[in-house]
Amino acid sequence: MRTNVTTIGATVVLTLLVLGFQSSVFAQSVNSFGLSIIGNSQLDEANTKINEKLDEAQQKLSSIDLGNFVNMDVSEILDMFRDLIPLPGNGMGSGVTGQIGVLIYTHGLGYPGSHDPEKTEPIKAALEKLGYPTEIITHMPYNWDEGLQKLDDRGVKYVIFMYSDLFGPDSTVIHNVTRGYFGGIEEYKYCPNPPEGPDRCRYMGMLTTPASQTSDATLVFSRPASPDDRILREIFVKIAEKANSENNGNPANEIFVNIGHGAKSNLNDMAQTKELTSAAKYVQQKIGYADAFGVTAREDWPDLMEIAVPAAVDKIEQSLAEHDADRVILVPATGGMGYDAVKEELDNRGISYVEADAPIPIGSDEFVHWGIKNVLGTTAFILKEKPTENTITPDWN
Repeated sequence: MRTNVTTIGATVVLTLLVLGFQSSVFAQSVNSFGLSIIGNSQLDEANTKINEKLDEAQQKLSSIDLGNFVNMDVSEILDMFRDLIPLPGNGMGSGVTGQIGVLIYTHGLGYPGSHDPEKTEPIKAALEKLGYPTEIITHMPYNWDEGLQKLDDRGVKYVIFMYSDLFGPDSTVIHNVTRGYFGGIEEYKYCPNPPEGPDRCRYMGMLTTPASQTSDATLVFSRPASPDDRILREIFVKIAEKANSENNGNPANEIFVNIGHGAKSNLNDMAQTKELTSAAKYVQQKIGYADAFGVTAREDWPDLMEIAVPAAVDKIEQSLAEHDADRVILVPATGGMGYDAVKEELDNRGISYVEADAPIPIGSDEFVHWGIKNVLGTTAFILKEKPTENTITPDWN
C-alpha cells in the first residue's frame, strides 16, 4: 500500500486534498485566502480559513441534484462549478485539481495508436487542461494497473474510471469486471471465466486483481459512454448527414441501421441493441428516415454470430419491405468483423446499402464534450460525498 501525504500537518493537508489543490497551486494561491503560511504557529489559522471555504462549497453542493448533470450542457456545468465551488487559481483547472485523476478506458491492443487516438487523446488533452491528471488505458490485454500506477505517482487521491467506448451501463461484462474485481465492489463481481479466488478474475488473458494492491486512491466509476447519450447521439446525426450529402440520399426511402458488436450474454446484448436502437430512432426523428434501429452481430462467439448475422439481415429485409424503402444506411456503430459479416450477407441477398462513417473520427468533438461533462459531474459527486471506498456515481443507470 502506498502513501502520498507526507508534508505540512495532517489536518491541513487532508483539507487541501479534498479541495483538490496541487502543491504548486496552493503555493500560488495563498493570497486568495489572505494567508501567509510560514511556520507551525499559523497552521491553526490556515486550517480554519480553508475549512470555511470548503464548508461554503459543500453547503452549496448539498442542494444540487447530481442526477441533473446527465441532462445539462457542458457550458452550464462549467458555469455552475465556477459559482458553486469558488476554488482559487486561474480558471477551472487550477482550482479543481491535481488530486482527482482520470483513467480513460477504451478498446485497444495495449500499445500507442491502437486505441482510436482521435477519440481518447483529445479527451485527455482537454481534461489535462482543466487540471486533471489523466491516463489512457486499454484492454486486449488490459493495462489498468499501469495507468493507475502512473496516476498514483502523480499524487492523486481520487481516480475517476471513465469507460469511453459506446457500451452503456448494462451492455458489456467489462463493466462488472472493472467495478467488481478491479474496483473491489462486491455487488458487481462477475467474471466471464471461473474466478481464481474471491478477488481475482482472469479476463482478456490477464489476471484482474483489486486496484487497492496498486494504489491507495479511491476509485469512482463514472457513467460509461452510450450511443444514446444526449451528446454522443449527435455523432450519429452527423454520420447520417454526411452519408446523405455524399450519396444523394433520400431518407424517406431509406432505413438507418446501427451495427453493434454484440455480447455473449443475452442480457448484455439486449441492452446494446436497445441503446443502438434509441440512437438510431433519434436520427430518424432528426433526418426523416423511413425506419431506424440497431442490431448486433454477436462478435467473437462464432456459434452466436452464425445466428445473429442472418437474423440482423432478416430484420433489415423485413423493414425495407414494410416501409417500401430501397436502400440501407449501414453504420459501424460498435461493430468490427461483425459489421463486415452483415455487409457480406446483404451482398449475398442483393440488398443495396451505403456504408456510412464510424463514430470516430467524425465524432471526436462530441467525445471531448462528453468526457468533460462526465468528469465534472463526477467531480461534483466526489466533492459533495467525499467517498472513502470505491464506488459508482449515482447516475450510472
